[in-house]
Amino acid sequence: MTETESLFKNKTFLLVWFSGLFVMLGFSMFFLSVSWFVVDELNNPGLLGVVLMSVSIPRVAMMIYGGILADRIRKSQIMFVTNLLQALLMLVLVLLVMYDGLTITSLLIISFVFGFLDAFFFPAVSSMMPVIVTGVQLQRANSLFQGSTEMMFIIGPLVAGVLLTVGGFNLTFGTAGVLILLSGILVFPPFLTDPKPEKRKEVTTAMYDLKEGIRYVRQSAVHRSGTLAIVIVNLFMIGPLLISFPILVEALGGTPLELSLLEAGLSVGTFLASILIVVWNVKKGRGMRVFVSLMLSLLLLIVFSLLESLVFLVIAVAVAGFMAMFVYLPTVTLVQERTEKQKMGRVMSIISLASSGFEPLAFAIIAILVSTGLPIQTILFITGVAGLILAIVLTIGSREFRAID
Repeated sequence: MTETESLFKNKTFLLVWFSGLFVMLGFSMFFLSVSWFVVDELNNPGLLGVVLMSVSIPRVAMMIYGGILADRIRKSQIMFVTNLLQALLMLVLVLLVMYDGLTITSLLIISFVFGFLDAFFFPAVSSMMPVIVTGVQLQRANSLFQGSTEMMFIIGPLVAGVLLTVGGFNLTFGTAGVLILLSGILVFPPFLTDPKPEKRKEVTTAMYDLKEGIRYVRQSAVHRSGTLAIVIVNLFMIGPLLISFPILVEALGGTPLELSLLEAGLSVGTFLASILIVVWNVKKGRGMRVFVSLMLSLLLLIVFSLLESLVFLVIAVAVAGFMAMFVYLPTVTLVQERTEKQKMGRVMSIISLASSGFEPLAFAIIAILVSTGLPIQTILFITGVAGLILAIVLTIGSREFRAID
């Protein structure tokens, strides 16, 4: 029996995996539907950024505490309660739309609470992986989970678009709610075999646990270098790319279709990398491969900034997304393999923060630079060069991480 086959026979992993697929499908449908409601129903596109920030800010701000909680409470319990509450929010959305009561104020409140709850789900699920699969299967499990959930961000908007056309916002929000509820049912604690965290001899505060988690990451050369690699790829490559797409398409006189092709290219690249890592589970030289992938992804951003042909832009962004996943996924596995189980939640929440918390910062920096009148291609070139220099410095200074097999 191969490692992949035995992974598919792991009932607990399958339940967690399908739970992740359902919740990400529901989340992506919610995200697109809310955006379209603001633009089309409320006829106020200027508020779209505020609504999206109301989702992302509490998600980023509470992610660390989500990791602390995952070290104290059974992880399946956190996931179940989170999904149940998010499904109830979808029901509230359906009722408000049904009775014409969904205003910008109520939408901001619901978006804020949704993002707040989301901050607890992913530290719990990422810290559960090393508990429910064996060490030799861990990289495949992470890659399979990440790659397939990334695919939901491609499928979700398409499904939402069809449902909005056929049945409107009630059908779309209702379907998203059912998917999130199914996600919660799959991780109902009695269905899973994840252990309860051991009771500690002394009672500690959340702040103490947070400081301990940060200290744990700082004192480990592997944890520190891995976290910095993820920060660099998100702050200097992924974040700038995401915000540049609409600006770049407009600057080149493109269409919404070309914008969707760029976004799809990035998603397809990350998905294909995840699948390749599942199949090609090579252990040797993993640390150095992370750094090579980091430098290549930033070089591809520099190349991307110099292109003007849509075909080559889509190819470049797909390959850049492909290389970025070769930074993120192996790093997550390396960190998980070297983290004590009782600190897994806090460490994985710091990794999640490094992954998603720096993209909004990149958005803000790029927006400020664009407002000064600099062309977006110039900004991307500068960002790519700055990130590449930092990546080279990190590679030179991370001897222990480089040596990992």
